[in-house]
Amino acid sequence: MSLVLSGQGEKTSPVLRVARKYSAYLSYPLAICGLFWLLVLPLSSFSRRAYFSENAMMPGQVYTTFGTRSHMDAMDRVDAELKTKDRAHAVEAVFASIGLDTETQAFTYSKVPRIGKHTGTNVHGILRAPRSDSVEALVIAASWTTASNASNVNAVRLMAGLAQYASEQVYWARDIVFVVTDSGEQGIEEWLRAYQGLSTTSPLFVRSGIIQAALSLELPPAKRYTGLGLYFEGKGGQLANLDYVNMVQYVSRLERMPAYLHGMKDVPRRAHWWTKYTSATQLLLRQVRAQAFGSSTGIHAPFLRYRIDAITLAGLPQSDDPVSAVFAHGLFTDADVPAAPMLRPIGRTIEASFRSLNNLLEHFHQSFFFYMLPANQRYVSIGDYIPAAGLMIGSLLLQAMHLWWMQGPDELRSDSPHTRIARINAYYALLRTTLPSSVGIILRVHALGLVLLLIPQLIASSVLTDTTTTAYLFTMALASISMVLHTSDIYWTRGIEWRQLKSIVSVYLAVIVACLSVMNFSLAVALFVVAGLPLVFTRVCRVDTRIRRASGVLLLMAVSPVCMMTLGMHVLGCTSNPFRVFLADFYSFGSLVYPLVCLVYWPVNLLCMIMVLIQ
Repeated sequence: MSLVLSGQGEKTSPVLRVARKYSAYLSYPLAICGLFWLLVLPLSSFSRRAYFSENAMMPGQVYTTFGTRSHMDAMDRVDAELKTKDRAHAVEAVFASIGLDTETQAFTYSKVPRIGKHTGTNVHGILRAPRSDSVEALVIAASWTTASNASNVNAVRLMAGLAQYASEQVYWARDIVFVVTDSGEQGIEEWLRAYQGLSTTSPLFVRSGIIQAALSLELPPAKRYTGLGLYFEGKGGQLANLDYVNMVQYVSRLERMPAYLHGMKDVPRRAHWWTKYTSATQLLLRQVRAQAFGSSTGIHAPFLRYRIDAITLAGLPQSDDPVSAVFAHGLFTDADVPAAPMLRPIGRTIEASFRSLNNLLEHFHQSFFFYMLPANQRYVSIGDYIPAAGLMIGSLLLQAMHLWWMQGPDELRSDSPHTRIARINAYYALLRTTLPSSVGIILRVHALGLVLLLIPQLIASSVLTDTTTTAYLFTMALASISMVLHTSDIYWTRGIEWRQLKSIVSVYLAVIVACLSVMNFSLAVALFVVAGLPLVFTRVCRVDTRIRRASGVLLLMAVSPVCMMTLGMHVLGCTSNPFRVFLADFYSFGSLVYPLVCLVYWPVNLLCMIMVLIQ
């Protein structure tokens, strides 16, 4: 109550008096300082050198032996089986010949409910640990195609060789599960649901214990790999434990097959500081994109949803590799691509990694789960980057307080003690008149966003044939609903105080960004940039003419969801519509991006336009 009445001359605390005096001047600098804080993160002096918190792993303390004749023979058996059998039964036969407990899983899934059915087959083999009772397990997974839709048969070959190697050892304390899918992330999601007992349509009967860690492989056709790309982000912003990432990078360098974060190689130590800064900035932008909108490389992301630490190792072919170039033109089939001779160091990297995971006494817990990695073997902890979110949230809250105090005519903000009772009565009369209208327009806009969120379940499957048509339908729905709101604002904005409306929306968005910042920092920053910044600077100057109102609306249209997705598709080189990707990830993996677009980003953008159009 003191916060409400502080603008009408009531006695308040010194903190509120200072906030009331300076809030009008602090909200804009705080928003800008929050963005500048992010620009400081790539500096080498701001990050710290990576280290191991889990000493029980003992990385690099073993002598690796992968690459013997028997391991190569197992890889060759994959080629022989592929010539006579389909892919699923060929892998199953190879796993069975090694002595693994094997099973195939045929499943049917829909990327969007009631719109198109897809089928797939998973194959997995379990190596039972000789020194345990199948209580815990480790997973190696691979898909038949990479993220770039190239053949991943080299990864399947390497997996067969690793299975042969693991079957010859007696020191395993955990079962090792080898999984091959033909449906990418969706196939792994279906396999995990069945493994965890959540799927009844395609259950698994050959299972092991609790999965402690997982590793995904992507090896495009090549004769030589210059290194590995390491990817660790999940669909909902989850990250693999930092100890896992550091351990894989450490053992990969010992095997002379270094794993680079997102495939970006190290900058020379003597390079100019600007070169280091730009490289770190590019790497952080890749991480922000992958964490906020869902990783698109590897099939490790579904594991992170089930609190299983997982990463993807993707081979980096040599730039002038002949096999990679020929395969890009479609001249090879899966069975014709030659096995890469550089699989031995990659196999030994995985061997050393699994030897370290085998030493774990408990689940990863000692190192960071919230971090940013500006360079290989360097990290920024949550305590160093979360103040940026605090500054952004503070900007919204300070502006909300200032606008709430400034609503109504100037007579309500008089300091005269003789008119205090009259001002309070007039203030409550203003709230009774304007608050229902402000809340009503907010509810209407969000109701339309809810309809947009539920459209896939309301439209008959005969109307929409595939997800591409669905994505463009939703995009057109966004544009048409926006146009309806813009043309009918004259009927909705009567009796609305724009300062009050902006204050309520600012508090609402600040709460959303605050909750997101501790779950998915990258998504929180992206939401503030596309929705928070336009809200902060809406009506920063007078809009008393039609030209200014039209200019304001056009600027807000430029940062609307439709325009930003179209721009992102062209600038980032996306092969599919982002709306289609967000929609599929929401229904398949529970991604938050699609609900945030429908229920937060798009409504806030429309409300900003209404604020501009209010007389």
